Amino acid sequence: MAKVTCEAPVQGIVGGYTGNSFAVQATISGLLSCALYSALELILLIFTVFSSYHGLYFWSLLMSTLLGVIPDALGLLLKYFELATIWISVTLSTVGWTIMVTGQSLVLYSRLHLVILNTRVLKFVLWMIIFDAITMQIPQFIASYGAVYACHGHFTRFFNTWEKVQLTVFFVQEIIISTIFIVATTKIMRFNPTRIKRRSNIMYQLLLINFVIILMDVSLLVLEYMGLFIIQTVLKCFFYTVKLKLEIAVLSRLKSFARTVYDQNPELSGLT
Repeated sequence: MAKVTCEAPVQGIVGGYTGNSFAVQATISGLLSCALYSALELILLIFTVFSSYHGLYFWSLLMSTLLGVIPDALGLLLKYFELATIWISVTLSTVGWTIMVTGQSLVLYSRLHLVILNTRVLKFVLWMIIFDAITMQIPQFIASYGAVYACHGHFTRFFNTWEKVQLTVFFVQEIIISTIFIVATTKIMRFNPTRIKRRSNIMYQLLLINFVIILMDVSLLVLEYMGLFIIQTVLKCFFYTVKLKLEIAVLSRLKSFARTVYDQNPELSGLT
């Protein structure tokens, strides 16, 4: 069993939760248990909602849940309660976080095809996701394992800094994709004046969902910059299950609505 003798750069990255607060312990176990339950529920929901099991939307949603949320939640549980060797918990949580955050962005990207026909915009979003995944996640792996095993002051500063950088970059990335989606959706809904009530309902739902997602991201950033690492990582895992559920909340209605509008108004392809 590998033994780590250096101290963590921030509480929780090397070992388990060392405090004696029952409230913190209950919060950790409660939120991560809810994340695991929601992930399993979401997997069943995915196979129920989708009539055919193919396409980027289906696979990105499934993989970000199955290979993202679940490993991340398990890794954090094992680490914070010291139930496994550190390399197992760090590997699970780091790999899970990588797939979870990039998978979420791919879910947002695949949803853009419902409201955008402009290939330049779609290519920009896809390459942004790929670029951020490579430039943000590879250093995160180095920072995570370096903080655990290198026991060097440079890795301490690197981990603390990079954790904030990559969380901020992914926050901006999701804001950009959500903004493009809202603008494009607003455009196509203007071309369906005969269904004002339905249009308004869908628009309000989309705005509410995106507002909730942004609010969750902002709260994670606040916790990160306050240095509350353990609570931030636990909430992050839980929030992503909520995000993934919200993503499919109005999917079927929006899909049928967008198809109808495009069939009736082919000129929309020039607008979006």
